[in-house]
Amino acid sequence: MASGQPYTDREAIKEFLTSLEYPLYYLDFETFSTAIPLFDGTRPYQNIPFQFSLHVQKTPAGELEHHEFLAEGRDDPRPALLASLSCLIGSRGSVVAYNKSFEEGVLRSLGESFPEYGSWAEDVISYLTDLIVPFRSFHYYHPAQKGSASLKSVLPAVTGISYDDMPIADGNDASLAYLSLTFGGLPEDEAQRIRQQLLEYCNLDTGGMVRIIERLKEIVV
Repeated sequence: MASGQPYTDREAIKEFLTSLEYPLYYLDFETFSTAIPLFDGTRPYQNIPFQFSLHVQKTPAGELEHHEFLAEGRDDPRPALLASLSCLIGSRGSVVAYNKSFEEGVLRSLGESFPEYGSWAEDVISYLTDLIVPFRSFHYYHPAQKGSASLKSVLPAVTGISYDDMPIADGNDASLAYLSLTFGGLPEDEAQRIRQQLLEYCNLDTGGMVRIIERLKEIVV
């Protein structure tokens, strides 16, 4: 803090990077929760995923692929989300999430609600890797994080990329935007604008994780 310079534990960062197994799947969900359940078989305040972003890198030098899903219509978004995501994540590799307990909880709930995907969900959970670890453990710390290991603090500190100018800049904003988009009876042009903002926000979450991994690799060279 006194010097204004980042602290790095290169050996610990190398150990984390070595633990990653390709292909890498960078995964982020967006969810909403309501006091009154909107769908049969759900409970009050249950996190219902309506969107995901997935960046895939099959080999260290491979092309980066991006896949995304954003529910349309007023039906339960989970069946279509599961059908899409289950075709994209294979049976090996590392699924990288930031603060993975959230993604783990969403996946476990999906597997319980839709038993036909139960074994797939448990497989994905088994190779979840948490990108927060090097930052929560202070293997890397930059004064610009201001004591926080959250993605919103780490991403700009490590890569210079931030959420500052985005209309949708956090999960709460995304949830409210989706509910407004789906149930608010918005004009078509407004609905399309919000859809694009949701896609851009979720894309930055996973694209940001990709950039963090790239930067950590640069740091330990």
